[in-house]
Parts: sequence; structure tokens; C-alpha cells
Amino acid sequence: MNLHFFEWGPKSGTPPAPATPTLLFLHGMGGTGAIWRAIAAQLEDHFLCIAPDQRAHGESRPVPPGEDTLFKATDYARDVKQLIETQGWRDVIVIGHSMGARNALALGHLCVGQPGLIRRVVCVDIGMKGAWGGGMGKPLAEFLENLPREFNDRKVMRDYLFANCPDASIAQYLSAVAKNVAATDEPERIVFPFDHEDVVETIRQANQSQQDSIPAWAVELARIGTPVMFLHGATSKVWPKADYDAQKAQYESEGIEFQTWENCGHGLPFEQRAKFVEFVKGIAN
Repeated sequence: MNLHFFEWGPKSGTPPAPATPTLLFLHGMGGTGAIWRAIAAQLEDHFLCIAPDQRAHGESRPVPPGEDTLFKATDYARDVKQLIETQGWRDVIVIGHSMGARNALALGHLCVGQPGLIRRVVCVDIGMKGAWGGGMGKPLAEFLENLPREFNDRKVMRDYLFANCPDASIAQYLSAVAKNVAATDEPERIVFPFDHEDVVETIRQANQSQQDSIPAWAVELARIGTPVMFLHGATSKVWPKADYDAQKAQYESEGIEFQTWENCGHGLPFEQRAKFVEFVKGIAN
């Protein structure tokens, strides 16, 4: 399917230098490309920054007939690959958060055999094994199934999210992406930028066989010379420290790097924004 995407580039109006990579940001479940705006604002003077709304999210809705049952990582990745090829972007650094990290690895897998397309893959706080990368699948699916479609007050929404969401960082994330769609003279109508049934189906389709693909895709990319980096928030509930330590011990090698960032959890890019921006600059230069 065709994805809506945000594009931010050098403010001078001139294109980036030929050797400059394109930065492609993939949001997590329930978000949109707009969540990356504050980060891209500190990068756009020198880099082309792309942030699509992935299928069933933001303006990439509704998913068209024939595609509306497909919510595996490779389905999400196929959309993004089509976008890259249609726009003619090359030398892409793919940076994915949460669900977007899983999709970033799937994208790298789909692009094997196309040299020059993907330079590097960065996976932010997604486990390499287990249900939904760390055991959040069932409680998160149950939470989303029961999440009201709209609220008439932002405070009520926040109170509900923090009382019921299985992870406070996910509650904060959903609170940030929710929008008031009411007219200025009408009562608030706070809604979320995703199709609820489709994100629940995404979790259901992230079965064990899909999860087993994450380390396989990382190893595959490292083998062909495409570096993969996993960033972990030290207090993350999505990727518990014990799982992170075990997976780092098993998979860290030439081409696969792991980093733990202190004083943050699952929302690492947004909780440590300044550090994250400098990190991106470092890997892009």
C-alpha cells in the first residue's frame, strides 16, 4: 500500500550532499511519523529525514482491501520498501523504535540483494526473542482491545492510560500522539491515530515464528556488511534487563552491537532526546 510520509530536509532548500545518508525513522505501535518531528528538527539542516505513517497508522489508513489482513513485520516492511524505491532514496539509515525496530529489521531483510539501499539498521528497545520482543504482547493486546476509541477530556484520557496501560512509557507515548479532533467551539474529542483492531491484529500476528526472525534478520544483515545496533532503555519493561543481557551475550558480534542507556525506559529516543540526536549524528557522519 502507499504510505503517507513526513519529509524534512535542509532548510536552505538545497539537497543534502551526495555522500549524506537518508535518515528513515519508523515509529512504534500506535504512533505516527509525526512523533519524530522534534528529533528531525535538530537533524534536518544536514540530513534528509523521512518518517512514514506505517500501515493502519496516521494518514496511512484505511488499509486497502486485500491488504487488510496483513500485519506481520514483513507486511509493514514491504510498504516501506516500496516507498524507498518509489522515491529513489539510497544509502538509507533505518532507525526503528519498538514495533518500528522489528519492521526495520524486516525491511533490511527484504532489501538484501540490493546493494546501496540500506546502510545501517538501528533497533530501539525491542527484544530479540519472546512474545512481542519481551513479553508485553498479551497484556498490551488486552489493554488495546479495551481502550476506548475516544475521550471527551485530555486529563481523563491520561488518567485512564496511566491506570491501565501495562507500561508507563507506552502510556506516555499514547498520550503524546492522541489528538483533539473537535472543532474549536465543540467539546473535546480526543482520539488515537491508529485503527484499534489492526494494531491488536499486529500483536496477534507477531507470533513466535515472527519473533524468531528478529535475530535471524540481524545475523543476515551483519553477514552482508550492514551493521545492526540494538539500543536498550535500562528501565524498559518491554525489553527486561535479564533478557537484554542474555541476548547481548548470545548475539553481539562483528556487525551486531548492543548499548544500554541509563535513566530511560522504552521511550528512549524521547526520554533522552538530546543524547539520541547526537547519537544519530555520530552514526550518520
